[in-house]
Amino acid sequence: MISKDHKHHQPTLHQFHKNEIGIWGIGCTALNKLYEHFKTSNPTTKIGYYDIKHEVESDVIDVSLCCKNIELHLNQNLTEPQIKLFFNDADLLIINGNHHSASKMMLILDGKKEFKPNEIHLEKTVAIFYNAQTKAHAADLKIKGKNIELIEGTTLNTIDNYFKKLIAKQKGSINGLILTGGESSRMKQNKSLLVYHQQAQWLHLYDLLEGVCEKSFVSCTEKNAELFNQKPIIIDSLIGYGPLSGIISALLQLKNQALLVLACDLPLINAETINQLIEARDPSKMATTFLNPESKFLEPLITIYEPKALAIMLTMLSQGHTCPRKMLVQNDIKIIEPKNPMTLKNINFPEEREIVMVMIKKF
Repeated sequence: MISKDHKHHQPTLHQFHKNEIGIWGIGCTALNKLYEHFKTSNPTTKIGYYDIKHEVESDVIDVSLCCKNIELHLNQNLTEPQIKLFFNDADLLIINGNHHSASKMMLILDGKKEFKPNEIHLEKTVAIFYNAQTKAHAADLKIKGKNIELIEGTTLNTIDNYFKKLIAKQKGSINGLILTGGESSRMKQNKSLLVYHQQAQWLHLYDLLEGVCEKSFVSCTEKNAELFNQKPIIIDSLIGYGPLSGIISALLQLKNQALLVLACDLPLINAETINQLIEARDPSKMATTFLNPESKFLEPLITIYEPKALAIMLTMLSQGHTCPRKMLVQNDIKIIEPKNPMTLKNINFPEEREIVMVMIKKF
């Protein structure tokens, strides 16, 4: 059970998660059962639940936060940033619409509870579930909200199927990011400007990403920005942390969008390897990355970072962690093995470059 039945409804306006939906029209006890059903029928999906209520007779506050089998029941208010951080890893956040107005609302008219109209809720309602008893009422409400989808059925399975489709749609697009911010001290010249494939390496990588990413960007320092200004760039807003600076700066700027990161010192990376990474993507994880079978290390600079990675990486950075690989190791990620391990090879020294140039000419 998530929370006790309420005695007072006072909707509040917040947005705690980019994929949040408030459920209203049914009682809190029925909503608790619905949430428990979602968790059981979607074991691989991280579904959160949020509710807070104030008792009429006293100043007692009952706060409920649930996610990934962690349930917190508190008697004090939390700040909005605290709540957002708790639900950062959730794929979907269900909000008790009897007490709150979410960015999207879902109305369940099962006829078991007296329906009380709420214009704020109705404006945000995207779906109404109805049965034979409430069909006419649902049709009347749809006239007021033209974008509302009417769905016949108010059983747990009917509603659960709707949520499965909703979660599937939320996989979202991916933006590409080419990291060029290194000093290239070992190569003794800017690695992003080296030519392996008839053009500068950063442009070659940009072309590879442009066909599979919604948008692509070049990550660079302010000092080197003019080298790449013929394409969209993201200048490091966080300084002094190597490739981590570029990754976090891009996640900050692009907000709630996944990021496919490629380092500029990967002359053998190809479309096949990039597509393998994209096809294996798991948005419920912090990231999807390769395990290099030769080094036995994860490859943080050939990785898809989900939007939830931003809060995780900033928290770890505040704790003194600056290595992207260690951030991956210590979190919930999807690991895959490359079909062609050679494409993960990074080139840092002039003698390595000469060997790779010979290899490329042979192919």
